[in-house]
Amino acid sequence: MSAGSQVVEPRPLLGASAILANAFFVPIIGVSVKMLAESGVAPLELLAGRGWLTFLLLLPLLIFAQHRRAILSADLRAHAVHAAFAVATMACFYYALRTLPLVTVTAINFTSPALTVLLAGAIFGDRVRPLGWFALALGFAGTLLVLKPGIEGLRLDMIAVVVGSVLAAGMNLAVRRMPAHSTNYAVLFYFSLAGAIVYGALGASSFTMPTPSEALWFLILALTAICVHACIAIAYRLSSSVLIGGLDYGRIIGAALLGYLLFAEVPDAVDWIGIALIVVSGLIVLRISTQGTGRATPGQ
Repeated sequence: MSAGSQVVEPRPLLGASAILANAFFVPIIGVSVKMLAESGVAPLELLAGRGWLTFLLLLPLLIFAQHRRAILSADLRAHAVHAAFAVATMACFYYALRTLPLVTVTAINFTSPALTVLLAGAIFGDRVRPLGWFALALGFAGTLLVLKPGIEGLRLDMIAVVVGSVLAAGMNLAVRRMPAHSTNYAVLFYFSLAGAIVYGALGASSFTMPTPSEALWFLILALTAICVHACIAIAYRLSSSVLIGGLDYGRIIGAALLGYLLFAEVPDAVDWIGIALIVVSGLIVLRISTQGTGRATPGQ
């Protein structure tokens, strides 16, 4: 069993390239969500439109026999676990992106490596080292600095992005344990199918025909979402968590740049201190991973 992946042959260069591409793709998702929210698209309507369109964009690829075989031979239980995490994660982040700055949502998402420590311990019985708990404390402190909850406490959008980070950690663990015969197309297909069913059913009654501008942003959102989840599947299945986690921090640059250029979002000094604590927390977890033996999980 290789260190890069427990179920498929490691290809670290391809995995690293995939996660670096997400430094561009992920902020574009945030921009699309914000643009649709500013035009008056409701959260459930946004999720339904994204779910339907993403699934429809993937359907034509079923003309290829290898994709049809992948769908029919896939481990449905593994895909159901991944899809459950992914669909819930999407709802949390899309809701938060409507009101929170792009760089804030991105920064809080970086707590996922530290949160993986808890999930790996709870699900797989991995021992959490004292340094792992310290990393969790740093990440929590950084989160509070970035979110800056007032006297009234955390707002719903703040709670959503924190919950989304926990769910994202579970989604990444589910991807890394996907059976080798479940192809990346199958991962995308079943996740998109779940989104189309869940949010399509919930949002069908309230969905309205989008304007040409909204339709364009929906298309950008759906295409970019396919690229993002394809990159995640490729990266976490073909490279080690240590390599992927380290490179993934490049997303903060794209988020900060697009937030400033398109929405005049300027992080203050406290924001950057919080972001730094979150990044250090993640790097500590990655360092713990390199010191483990056997299965390369952060809490080992």
